Amino acid sequence: MLGSMQAARCPTDELSLTNCAVVNEKDFQSGQHVIVRTSPNHRYTFTLKTHPSVVPGSIAFSLPQRKWAGLSIGQEIEVSLYTFDKAKQCIGTMTIEIDFLQKKSIDSNPYDTDKMAAEFIQQFNNQAFSVGQQLVFSFNEKLFGLLVKDIEERTTISQQVKGKKVWIGIKKLLMLIEMSLQMDPEYRVRKFLALLREEGASPLDFD
Repeated sequence: MLGSMQAARCPTDELSLTNCAVVNEKDFQSGQHVIVRTSPNHRYTFTLKTHPSVVPGSIAFSLPQRKWAGLSIGQEIEVSLYTFDKAKQCIGTMTIEIDFLQKKSIDSNPYDTDKMAAEFIQQFNNQAFSVGQQLVFSFNEKLFGLLVKDIEERTTISQQVKGKKVWIGIKKLLMLIEMSLQMDPEYRVRKFLALLREEGASPLDFD
């Protein structure tokens, strides 16, 4: 499908946590990806979910998505299907900046970063990501605001680690995640690199 659609507000809080744009099933199917063009020089990639409350011809976005893409409710935008090249467009590493979504929720309790990385993969597997993208991440009953700072494709990673053993998963979205936990200035900044060992993953040698 290629055509004009109208930007709308995400219909539920639950859907706003999925990082997906939401459409009516008469327009697209869940799991598909689209390119949203807000102007000739500005385009954004989204993964889709469907919900019956979304009016056909509309595409609904969460507040972070609208902020990232500069969208307003009722805005006319061009939307077209997009298919990823699985051989070339799998994510190898993604650097993410993370902060508490609401300052009143800030605490100094330690967080298990390995569990955070695993939960991130579970929530956002098989989704499209772009540098500069903003999203909300729910973990341990806390909401975090995430900002994608950098993405490196898996093919690039394989070239860099030629001759070294790395873990590569079999799923479409394959990631090593480096998250920078940037809390309020009075709290310490922590970084971690989580090596994913998803079900079906195996050590590979790039020779």
